[in-house]
Amino acid sequence: MKAKKQTKNSVHNVYVQAVYLCLAAHIIIAFTFAVLRIYPMLFYNLFSIFFYAVIKATLSPARYRLIVALVHIEVAFFASFTTVFVGWAAGYSFYLIALCSLVYICPYKNMYVPYFFSLGELLIFIALKLFCDSHRPLHLLPAGAATDFVYLFNAAACFGVIIYAALISNLSSVFMKRELMEQNQNLQTLLHHDSLTHLYTRNYLQQKFAEARQASGSIALAMVDVDDFKKVNDTYGHSCGDYVLFTLATIMQTVSPSRTDIARWGGEEFVLLLYGQTREEALEQIQNLRRAIASYHFHYSDYDFRITATFGLCFSDENADFTALVNLADERMYCGKKNGKNTVVAG
Repeated sequence: MKAKKQTKNSVHNVYVQAVYLCLAAHIIIAFTFAVLRIYPMLFYNLFSIFFYAVIKATLSPARYRLIVALVHIEVAFFASFTTVFVGWAAGYSFYLIALCSLVYICPYKNMYVPYFFSLGELLIFIALKLFCDSHRPLHLLPAGAATDFVYLFNAAACFGVIIYAALISNLSSVFMKRELMEQNQNLQTLLHHDSLTHLYTRNYLQQKFAEARQASGSIALAMVDVDDFKKVNDTYGHSCGDYVLFTLATIMQTVSPSRTDIARWGGEEFVLLLYGQTREEALEQIQNLRRAIASYHFHYSDYDFRITATFGLCFSDENADFTALVNLADERMYCGKKNGKNTVVAG
């Protein structure tokens, strides 16, 4: 979520910065034409300044597609009109090339739309060249330093746009990678965690057991089954049953020692792995958990009730195989069910 928010902010900043670049360019160009006393172009650029100021004031994600289209149209018209007015040698046609580099800015569902814009700008560039080769400009720039300044400024501005496009492309890949990593992490979380209780799944618990066995540590495995859970569903409804399972998961996470992995095994059954505990310590921890469940006051809607759970406990030195240990704990748990429930059977 954080990566997605950062990506949205970075995308918005790209649009803001692009608008500021256009504003700055038109302000400098307007000043240049004012100095050169070419008033038609001065007035055009004053209009462009107003145009980008309005865009900045109304910039929002809902208008990204419209704004990108308007910017492409404005820059293409500006480059065409200015080139026809003052001639090819001034370098205003370079802005068409620079505009082609902004294919990264694509708010459209079809990713190829910016490439169609670029193709159109390339065709305009060729048409302008052909037109200027056969027609004189409407207003010749004064020869010398003024023309050189205009040409060099336009070239530098266009190089700046191309470099900026490369920069935002790199930033985009960084944020995209971060967002993909977060999405992958979220998928891993969904894969490894039960959707109701947020505990581990049985497959992931088996993986955790294998990792712990490689570390050669002692492991206690407890199978837990809620006593008479069917009565809860039949009496209070399945939504209440979900509430009970979620609450039990919270109790187990709270009461169990820190080095404990817990999984929802299926239905109302849970499996706990306790690491680094002696037999006596593990048995004491499970007894504490049993008492915590039995003493908890459940309240759902207008219903108040208590429940109990039965535990089967075994240890990794009894069997190194995870499935065999689960089966052993399951047998002991059912033995506890037959002998009155709300108990811990440890062999």
